[in-house]
Amino acid sequence: MAKARYYTVKTKRNKIRTGRLLFLLALCALLLSILLSVRLLGSLNAIQDQSEWAKALPVPPADGPENMLLYSVSDSINRGTVTALVLLAHHSEERFRAIVVPPDTLLDVQEHGFLRVAEIFGLGGRELLISSVSEFFALPIHTYLEVDETFLPTALDLLQADLIWEKLQITSGGDIFEVIHAEGLTGAQQLERRRNVLTAISAEVLNAGTLGRVRNLLEVSPLIRTNMSWRELLTAMDKYKSTPYAEAVSMTELPGEEQVQADGSFWLADTEAVSHLANWLTDQQAIIPHRQITVEILNGSGLPGIATAVANKLKAEGFNVLRVGNADSSDFETSQVISRVENMDAAKAVAIMLPGAHLLKEENPEKGVHVTVIVGKNYLAE
Repeated sequence: MAKARYYTVKTKRNKIRTGRLLFLLALCALLLSILLSVRLLGSLNAIQDQSEWAKALPVPPADGPENMLLYSVSDSINRGTVTALVLLAHHSEERFRAIVVPPDTLLDVQEHGFLRVAEIFGLGGRELLISSVSEFFALPIHTYLEVDETFLPTALDLLQADLIWEKLQITSGGDIFEVIHAEGLTGAQQLERRRNVLTAISAEVLNAGTLGRVRNLLEVSPLIRTNMSWRELLTAMDKYKSTPYAEAVSMTELPGEEQVQADGSFWLADTEAVSHLANWLTDQQAIIPHRQITVEILNGSGLPGIATAVANKLKAEGFNVLRVGNADSSDFETSQVISRVENMDAAKAVAIMLPGAHLLKEENPEKGVHVTVIVGKNYLAE
C-alpha cells in the first residue's frame, strides 16, 4: 500500500510541474506578444508628428472644409527639396477642391525673404513650409501629409505586390524614379504619376485583414509623416479607396508666369488671383456668384471637343455658359480668358479653372457676355 501511495504522489507532482511549465510558457508568449505590440505601435506612432507646432495646428470647423497640405520631398531626413505640393480642401460628401502649387513658386517667407517653395523645406522643415503656404493663401492648414520619395523604392520592394508592378509597369522599386521623372513630362503629368504610385501603395496596404493592414502600414511607415494618427490615416485610406478621383476632385494650378534669371527660373504667382483662388478652394462666397457670370467658349486649338469639355467643367462650377463655338483661328497655342467688361473679377474667377491661360481685357458689350474663353493647345498639355 505504501508503494502505491508513492507512485500516486509522484504522478500528481509531475502533473503540477507540467501545468506550471505550460503556464510559464503561456506567460512568456503573452509578454512577448505585448513587447512586440508595443514595438509595433511605437513604430506606427512615429508616423504622427508629435511636435508642439503640429499639435497646435487648428482643428477644421464643423461647418467648413478641412484644408490639407499634401507634398512630397526628395529626402526628409536630410531636409531635401519639395518635389510636388497641393493644397486641398475636403468638403462634405467626398468632394474635394485642389490647387497645384509648382515647386519653383516664389514665396515671401518671413525673416528669410523670397524663396522657392522647393527650398523652404530644406531651410526650415515642415513647420516653415506649412506656415509659409498658409500665410501666402491666407488660409489655415488643418492637416498635412508628407511623402518622402527617397523611401519609395524600398516601400515598393517591401510590399512585393504583383498588381503594383503591373500597374506601374516596373520590375523593381528602383524603377519608380524613371516613371515619375520621365523626360518630357509636364508638371501636371508628373503629379498624376505620383498620385498613381501612392494610390497603388495605398490599395496594397488595404489589401489585407485588420492585422495585415497594420503590418503593411508599418512596412511603409518611413514613407509618411503627418499630424494624423496612424489609425486616422488608415481610416481615411479605407474611406476614400473607392472614391472616383476624376469625379470627386476639382483641381486647378496656381496662376502666374515663369520668370528666368541668372540663378534659374521661378514661377511668379499672380497675387491678384490668389484671393479668388482661396475663395474658390474653400467655397466661400465670391465677389460675383458664379451663376451670374456669363461665358462664351471658343475652340482655338483645332482639336474637336475641347471647347465642350471646358464648357462642362465651367458648368460644373456653376458658371453660366451661354454658347460654345469655334474661334476665328485654330492656331492658338495658349488659352485666353478675356474680360468683356471693365471689372476683371469675373474673368479672374474663370481663369482659375484654366491653368496656364492668359488673362486679358478687351471690353466689348456687343458680345453679351462677361467673359470669352479661347481654348488653346496648351489646355491638353496641362
